[in-house]
Amino acid sequence: MALIEEADLMDRAATGKSAKHEKTLSQAIRDRRATPSFDGAPIPAEDLRKLLLAGLSAPSGYNLQPWRFIVVQGEAQKKRLRAAAFNQAKVEEASAVIVACGDADGWRKDLDLIIAQGLEGGMPESYADQARTNIPQYLSHFNSDQMHGWLNKMVMIAVTHMMLMAEALGYDTAPMEGFEQEKVREVLRLPLSYWTVALLAVGHLKGPDKFFGGRFDINHTVFSEEFPKPLK
Repeated sequence: MALIEEADLMDRAATGKSAKHEKTLSQAIRDRRATPSFDGAPIPAEDLRKLLLAGLSAPSGYNLQPWRFIVVQGEAQKKRLRAAAFNQAKVEEASAVIVACGDADGWRKDLDLIIAQGLEGGMPESYADQARTNIPQYLSHFNSDQMHGWLNKMVMIAVTHMMLMAEALGYDTAPMEGFEQEKVREVLRLPLSYWTVALLAVGHLKGPDKFFGGRFDINHTVFSEEFPKPLK
């Protein structure tokens, strides 16, 4: 089944046609916490697929979709991954850990496919011609740090999509930046072009939920037109 068709099914389920009640987006945003501990109960494959489809539906620069997700569910592999993540227990406790990576060479390998899909979806030929020129000109000049910075931005949009979909479906999550890049690469046998951006632990909360740390008032962080004019 095509990704668009699967996404349509996901959308229909979210409107209430699914037997399982899902939270609204505003509820998911309000309720989400970084879960301190998981009970390890397995996630049904259908729900896990919904999370991943949410990530795959995220926007990205030039629609290049540079994310690559490695889903870790086996007990032995979670144990190895935990050792690469500063021995954080939640890696091993989680029902699944989605290792979110960016492929620095993805744009080279996928450019023709991305343009073909765009044309099929109504992309003008003139835009396709510009993309064939502009994308290589833009990305081929990135040094390693610039590429990693770009991948961080793109991949975290997808991680946020998955995190909120998990909350909507009734799962708990813990986005994690505490890991050692090369050790994760070794455990997962990642290609050299892959850059690990985050680990997303998914499952059900065990024990008390994390306290609410609070959020700054809108006047503390939002400005109008220029700094420091307040938004009215």
